[in-house]
Order: sequence, then structure tokens, then C-alpha cells
Amino acid sequence: MLATLDMALSGDTDLVLTRHFNASPALLWRALTDPLILPRWQWANDWPMVTCEMDVTVGGRFRWVWRTAPDRMMGVRGRFLTVDAPRCLTHIETFDEDWTGGETTVTQTLTETAPQTTRLTMTVHYSTAEARTAAAASGMLPGMEDAYAKLDALLPRLIPELGRSDFRIIGTGDRQITVTRSFAAAKSAVFRAHTEAALLARWMGSADMPFAVCEMDPRPGGQYRYVWVMQDGTRIALSGTIQTLTPDRITAVEVFDPDWTGGPATVETTFTETAGRTTVQVTITYTTAPARDQVLASGMGEGMAGSYDLLDTLL
Repeated sequence: MLATLDMALSGDTDLVLTRHFNASPALLWRALTDPLILPRWQWANDWPMVTCEMDVTVGGRFRWVWRTAPDRMMGVRGRFLTVDAPRCLTHIETFDEDWTGGETTVTQTLTETAPQTTRLTMTVHYSTAEARTAAAASGMLPGMEDAYAKLDALLPRLIPELGRSDFRIIGTGDRQITVTRSFAAAKSAVFRAHTEAALLARWMGSADMPFAVCEMDPRPGGQYRYVWVMQDGTRIALSGTIQTLTPDRITAVEVFDPDWTGGPATVETTFTETAGRTTVQVTITYTTAPARDQVLASGMGEGMAGSYDLLDTLL
């Protein structure tokens, strides 16, 4: 499979970008159109995507925002013209700080060239030849390839993730991350698995990051401490204090050691049972928006999804 992004000029105003992926058209389409998946790969140069709103229907609108510096954003908005899943997606877009000379039309075509191999062809039509020349010279190609490399790494993980669970992770507000996952188990069983150290130790670790310490004092004012061993032998710890503890809700304040999330974070975990199935929602509030963005970009979602899969097996 070709694993590079190729760019060619077409006519006076078009750029054509082509890349192959080890994935079916249906899976690649999902990664391109799911607002919960797109922020996990469509960023580069330490510019996390902090807003991803999409109504993927003909005439539906979208809004994407990246944080390019602690106090600076880059946004784009537009609407969809063609939605032909999983073959063709066309939209028009305009950047907030318009550097492309006005409205741009982007057509993405997905073609299966072999089993589990899809060619993505993106044709970008600019309003003028000068705008196309400026875009081609802007250095966009390395940034796009960086994002596509992240997508390459994510696609194989999406197959089991999408097939076996309803796990979702998304940025909410300016400083929050919200995670949801449901389990075919009673609320009491899921609650116990979140509050008893012997059970926590069986699902919050993994083969790549085994637990070395799992301590939990499940009461208001009680403390907990988790220590994981990384593959290189280094350790990362998480310590917290429980503020509220009821069968429906746990709130706590926690901080990593070493601290890589910008200070203490507030964590609210809720448990809701419907027809024998329990939904867990975790809302984490960080001290600053850049800290939240850093966590979103860290790949934490993959680790949490894997841990919840272990919990699913345990329950």
C-alpha cells in the first residue's frame, strides 16, 4: 500500500491529493464523518481540534476549530453538498481568517482498490489560480500527512472499538472531556467495580500498563491512588480525594504524578440503569482549555476504551 500523500495540480484552480489506507471504504468513511472520531486524528503540529460539529446530510452544516496557540484558534465552517456513503463527500468551506481567497469546494472520493485497501482522492477547488498557488506553497502537505499518519494508526483500533462497544469520548465546553460507555450489567455491579480496589485492579490496568498500586478508600473524604508501570519501566501515578459518593454519582479531585495535565482535575462519574443496562458517564474538568486539549490529543481515549472493554468482560 502507498503510505504517502501525493499532490498534483489540475487545471488552473484545483489541487488533487491522493492517499491509500488499509481500511474498507465504510470504515474510512466513518473516520471522515463521525464528529466523535474526527478530532482523534485531524490535527497536526500540536494543533488539537477542540470543536467538531457536523450534520453530515445534504445541506447540513459543520464547524471545526483547532487551537493553534494557548490564546489563538483557527476555525472553518461550511455545508455539505454531496453525501454518498461510503463513496463521495463534497462540502464548501470558508476559514474564519480567510487565507484561501474565499469559498473553497472540497470533494473526497473513496475507492476500494483491493480488499481492505481504499484510495482517498481529495479534490480542492479554489476560487482563483492565485489562491491555489498560495495553498500549494503554504506547507499544508506535511500537516495533512501528519494527520493522515494518525488516522493510519487509529483505523485498526476502530474496528474492534466500533464493533464491540458504544464507547465515546469528546471535548465539551472549553475545559471538559466527557466519556460515555454502557454495560450489560446492573448499576450496583458497575458501581462496585468503580469503588472496590480488588475489582479496580482487574480492569484499570492493561498488559501494556499493568497496575503496581491500586488503593481506594470509598467514602466522602476518602483517598485513592493508582500507579501504572509503563513499558519502559517508568511509573505514572494518579492520586485523588473523593468528594461525593452515592450509588448514582461519584465526584473527586485528582492529579497525576508527574503532573502532565496542568494541575488538579475534577471528575464526576454517574451511573444510570435502564432495562438492565448501565451507562457510565465521566466528565473531567481541567484547569485550562490548553490542558484539556493536550489530554484529548494524548490518545487517552484508546486507553480508556481498552480498560472499559476489560470491565465489560469482568461484569
